[in-house]
Amino acid sequence: MKWFNVFCFSILTVLLLSCNNTDKPADSTSSKDTVVIHKPKDTATVDEGTLITIATEILTALKAKDYKAFAAYFHPTDSVLFSPYAFIDTKSAKKLTKATFTKLIEERGSVNWGNYDGSGETIRLTAQKYLEKFVYNADYLHAEKTAYNRIIGKGNSINNLSEIYPKHPFLEYYFSGFDKKYEGMDWTSLRLVFKEHQGNHYLVAVIHDQWTT
Repeated sequence: MKWFNVFCFSILTVLLLSCNNTDKPADSTSSKDTVVIHKPKDTATVDEGTLITIATEILTALKAKDYKAFAAYFHPTDSVLFSPYAFIDTKSAKKLTKATFTKLIEERGSVNWGNYDGSGETIRLTAQKYLEKFVYNADYLHAEKTAYNRIIGKGNSINNLSEIYPKHPFLEYYFSGFDKKYEGMDWTSLRLVFKEHQGNHYLVAVIHDQWTT
């Protein structure tokens, strides 16, 4: 009967081990597993490459002085703010709709675009002259540096872009200077700020920046 007792003991051992071994739930993960949660894409965000493509088309139009093509990128339900310096003065900065901008280009009349740094005198220029002096004043299409949602050019003027446009993507085009004798004091930047509308991104601000006193 010794063999029978051994057999019974083996069966009992297997049963006890089976009772103590609990299976993991089907949806459990080990300590090495990573749970990835995919959140819906914010409609205010845009792929950097897409924005660069749009901005390149805008700069191409500005370089060619094709202002009709440039106006095609204005936000369809909002105005575009033009700031001659990093500090955006919402009271004096010119805000133009596509229709108003096109009219200024056609009529070639001088308008108030704000005030010159230092002297405080009124910036009274035609739209064409303003664009040449405070928008495409350098070959930004071939800028020395570019940045996405990051400020490169920094001077004495307070930069309040993040306060005025906290959720808007922007691109900056920057030159560190052109003449060595100025030791970088002739640096210049152009920032293009965008806003989403029905799945596309359009201009809502064009901000020029440079050395200020």
